[in-house]
Amino acid sequence: MALYIPKKVVLNWYKYDISFSICLLSIFIDSVEEQAAKSIADFKANVQTEVVDHGGGMESSHVHRGLDSSTWALEEVCEKYFPGLQRRSALLTLWSYLEHELDELCVLYKSEKGFRLTHLDLSGKGIDRSTGYLEKVAGLSGLKTSRAWREIKEIQKIRNAIAHRDGKLGADQGTVNTEFIKKAKGVRLMIEGDEIVLEEGFLTDVLVRFKSYFELIAASINANEGAARAASNA
Repeated sequence: MALYIPKKVVLNWYKYDISFSICLLSIFIDSVEEQAAKSIADFKANVQTEVVDHGGGMESSHVHRGLDSSTWALEEVCEKYFPGLQRRSALLTLWSYLEHELDELCVLYKSEKGFRLTHLDLSGKGIDRSTGYLEKVAGLSGLKTSRAWREIKEIQKIRNAIAHRDGKLGADQGTVNTEFIKKAKGVRLMIEGDEIVLEEGFLTDVLVRFKSYFELIAASINANEGAARAASNA
């Protein structure tokens, strides 16, 4: 991480923690996309044509890394499915980062302000519990009523579909805002398969939305701390 580690207080949370980690995650996303691009380039450069015996006779097929076009939709697998798997894994990493940073802010508030409650004492889980703590215990305002929060909750639905249903909408399709998915940068919904496909640009868009939410939290922290200082000086 950064060489300079400032005092761990809530006022430093965004400037000296989030801003650095956002930078690192942006580089991480770039590396994921570079790997995906190299994988596609490798397929296009090295796909071969071979005669394959499928039991019913010899057929000419495109072959790459043991997969042949007589059995697989080879271009679909190598140019979309495999890169999509890399992006899915990266999305789960980004979501874990969001949850961790919000939990850490709650812990920081508990330590600095001496609150009796921890975020673990509240009902719920994940970002709902940590954000609830920041509003109800730490006194931050406007978090769950913000546009940034609503967009993150839609991203959560996409994340859950990937984490729990292999990217399929299935019976829970009604709980996913498909219009949000269609309009979100880099996201494509394959209607025929009810499958969410993450394309290039989506991960960057997710990180931008996370950054916007963190900035909103930081603004509320600054407002609260400023009000507290003014009250103590009155």
